[in-house]
Amino acid sequence: MAADKMREIKISLPEELFTLLLPLQAEEHLLKAKKEVLLALRSLIDARLESLEKKGGRRAEPKRKIKIE
Repeated sequence: MAADKMREIKISLPEELFTLLLPLQAEEHLLKAKKEVLLALRSLIDARLESLEKKGGRRAEPKRKIKIE
């Protein structure tokens, strides 16, 4: 599905109805899953930062002028 054809649907439910539709155990699992997704994103960011830091240790060659005829 193309990104321009996606729509977001948001449904607001009163707390009492929400707990009827979603058992407490399911809610706990969803909260833990959300935490795991955030931890995975943190790992990706940490890995990218480490990669950038390793590259930063290498110095680029100094610029030099080139004569053009």
